[in-house]
Amino acid sequence: MSDELKLSKELVDNVMHAVVSIDERAKDPFVGSQYLTAIVGYVVGSSSIQDSEKKEIMDELSSFMHHVCQDVTQSSSQPVSQAPAAPIAPPGSAFGIWKPGDA
Repeated sequence: MSDELKLSKELVDNVMHAVVSIDERAKDPFVGSQYLTAIVGYVVGSSSIQDSEKKEIMDELSSFMHHVCQDVTQSSSQPVSQAPAAPIAPPGSAFGIWKPGDA
């Protein structure tokens, strides 16, 4: 088994969809990020480890978060050979892409 995380756009979209289903304001990337940050703080804070270890873990996670952000920012500024993923449609709404010539 690999120690590598399986981070994907699909995973991020699914997690954000769950957050937005609780609070529509989370459609705003900053508000959504606040929820994710609060969840991490809650999980680490409620764990049964020493406070000094919690601080160390939070510092490592903060550094890791910056690394992921830089990586995504650099990747998104480079040309992408795949078509961009479609945005998440609100629950109960219809969503599609129409192209000229489609019947």
